[in-house]
Amino acid sequence: MAETTDIYIIKETKLYNEALHLTGYGKYNLFILLATGGCLMCVIIETMCMSFIIPSAQCDLNLTLTEKGILASVSFLGVMFTSQIWGYLADTRGRRNVLLFSLISSSLISMICCIVPWAWLLILLRFINGGLIGGSSSVIYAFAGEFHSDRYRSMIVSWISAFVACGQMYIPAMAWLILPNTWSVELESLGITFRPWRLLIILYALPSLVVAAMLSILPESPKFLLSKGHHDKTLTILTRMFVMNKGRKAHEYPVSTVVIDEIISENTKENVNILSKMWRQTTPLFDKGNLFKTLLICYMQFGVFMSASALALWYPEILNRMSSYSEKINSTDVTLCDSINFQETILDVKLNLFSDIIPQIWYKNNNDVSCDDSVNTSVFPVILTTGSAIGFTYILIGVLVNKINRKYLLIASSTITGVSGLVAQYISGYTAVEVFSGIYLLISSCIGMVNALVVDLYPTNIRAMALAISMMFGRCGAMVGSNVVGKIFYNYCNYMFVMFAVNHLILIVSVILLPTKKTSIIKSGAAK
Repeated sequence: MAETTDIYIIKETKLYNEALHLTGYGKYNLFILLATGGCLMCVIIETMCMSFIIPSAQCDLNLTLTEKGILASVSFLGVMFTSQIWGYLADTRGRRNVLLFSLISSSLISMICCIVPWAWLLILLRFINGGLIGGSSSVIYAFAGEFHSDRYRSMIVSWISAFVACGQMYIPAMAWLILPNTWSVELESLGITFRPWRLLIILYALPSLVVAAMLSILPESPKFLLSKGHHDKTLTILTRMFVMNKGRKAHEYPVSTVVIDEIISENTKENVNILSKMWRQTTPLFDKGNLFKTLLICYMQFGVFMSASALALWYPEILNRMSSYSEKINSTDVTLCDSINFQETILDVKLNLFSDIIPQIWYKNNNDVSCDDSVNTSVFPVILTTGSAIGFTYILIGVLVNKINRKYLLIASSTITGVSGLVAQYISGYTAVEVFSGIYLLISSCIGMVNALVVDLYPTNIRAMALAISMMFGRCGAMVGSNVVGKIFYNYCNYMFVMFAVNHLILIVSVILLPTKKTSIIKSGAAK
């Protein structure tokens, strides 16, 4: 008599988080990590790549200092202007659709950038590109988080953030590979000379298409589908996750029905224009139950992005100036501000909001009368090393986030980096200043933890909007930091890290005051 191998499975109705927990953690989740992490990497590449393109393109495009500054920050402007739109679309039309459109369209715009003959057109296209890639920036954490139960959600969001470091390493690595070349091809029909920096733009655009192909394999967020009443589709996706993760058969998944673990009141009035819908999707974030929490989250994003971007852009120049200064005196006597003030007469710095924010010391083009766009590659290894350290920190936080309260991790990170900055301000010695200022740069690892808090604190129907609004403030902080810090360096160097420390202190207070309870009932004006 043949032995029966099938086991009778009792199927039950489960809350979404319980049903998701039963799918386990395995191959499916790892693919989500790679796809969504790659998406975040593309955001970093598209918003920061101009820092390496501009100095090599300045002769071909006859760029002025003001145009360089605008090009460096215009992508952030694009992200800021479109964040709310993407948040609304993600909460009403789906996370996956927004991500695919964002990645593909931004990549195509970047491809066009490689053949533009005029500076004004490149600025316009980079603004459009920033607006498009902003969709990925605003939505990716919500999309990834909703594929994971409470046990793994914070960890996966932190690990996704580690791909920020991958982007920060990909940018200088490709620049190091391409920019030192001196070849050129005349394209008379387009009125341009195709040189290495134009090829580099293409290489910066390609990852978005690769990641879009990966995301196209994934389904829509099952929790989003469940919030819209698509119970069968949600169960199908969870069953597929169960099969792939545990290597078992579909009928063994012990769930018959999935119930959303949030109470969502949807207003489904028709004939409401899109601006009204966006407004009604946004206002719940600022109602009585969420106002204080939203304000704290927005400042935390602003403060972390400001501190991270402020020094990251200028770090190579600081190292370069200290290196030059150490050749004049004993390296153990080098201080940060003495190094900056030493070369003040060499590099005439006159900064305004959108000028000279790119460290020209990166390239051999400081004050030459003739245009020289040759490349000084000494900065690339430093940036690659820094990116590796940031990536390791993200992974470490991902391991610790389920073992240590994330609020404690945020407080510890803000404290350690803030103190390291103050030490770098006043300590002597080239190596010591380099190390402590490098530790300060690890403040960027807090971005992932803040986003993990947002994913946890807001319900499904306004989660993407909450991320979009808070990330808009974050990008604003990045713009403020990258544009203002140069002025501080050259005019108020002795107070530079003191100002950063004050910001970190406010961040710590914000973390302490932040509520940790998610609002369970959220009224939304978004139509189904």
